[in-house]
Amino acid sequence: MRAWPFPFMKLMHPFLIGGGITFYTFAKIQDTMCESETYANDIRNPKYAEIQARKHRAEGHH
Repeated sequence: MRAWPFPFMKLMHPFLIGGGITFYTFAKIQDTMCESETYANDIRNPKYAEIQARKHRAEGHH
């Protein structure tokens, strides 16, 4: 691996940490919104099939 002539990670670590926190936060927000009642029954929801299967099992169907 090439050695950098300046302390690259020392300068960039706040941005890398901030990017990781932002990615995690928005992923959790998206997951929460997909599970909300407003979007749970929308056919365009990526988790639609999973949510419908969970509802089907909760109603006692096999």
